[in-house]
Amino acid sequence: MNEKEHIEPDYYLTIQDTSRAEIKIKGSRFIGTISPVVDKANAEQILIEIRKEFHNATHNCFAYRINAQEFRYSDDGEPSGTAGRPILSMIDKHQLQRTVLVVTRYFGGTKLGTGGLIRAYSQSAESVIFQANISKKYNYIKLTIEYPFEMVSKVQQLRHRYHARIKETATTGGMKGHLEILPSKIAAFKKELLAYGTGKVQIKNP
Repeated sequence: MNEKEHIEPDYYLTIQDTSRAEIKIKGSRFIGTISPVVDKANAEQILIEIRKEFHNATHNCFAYRINAQEFRYSDDGEPSGTAGRPILSMIDKHQLQRTVLVVTRYFGGTKLGTGGLIRAYSQSAESVIFQANISKKYNYIKLTIEYPFEMVSKVQQLRHRYHARIKETATTGGMKGHLEILPSKIAAFKKELLAYGTGKVQIKNP
């Protein structure tokens, strides 16, 4: 697998903070709670907390997406495909990542049917997404580079051109830079840096 297949998007959209919204459909209460998460473990912990908060609810259906590959959803006792998947579809519709969304249902006595449930959970999920504050986060990749003193100006020039961030420290043998750079720019940055400082530069992951 080549390097391009590992490149992630330069940024993703996520929620700034926890939001909640409630709707009522034919007597049932649907309470949507959406939160930002760091990883799967964080998402699972939030699910535990919401289940405790709404321990007497009929259902606590949910979905979360960490990145393009990592996600999970659950119908929590609702008919298969009527809750978790529609919630995830709303997360994906709004291109959110590192986000968990729970829709809590208190049954109101009227069955909604398969189509009605899908619409209800979709509507509840989107309702709380509309209420939330969405922000853009950048997927900076961290690198450590070592180079001689005479390359400081060149490294700074490249850093500006590739919109990278760097913190430099002097060592007995030269300079060490802790670099943050966007995925789409890393290959070209490495190529140009190594070509300029052939045999003089080392690039490492932190």
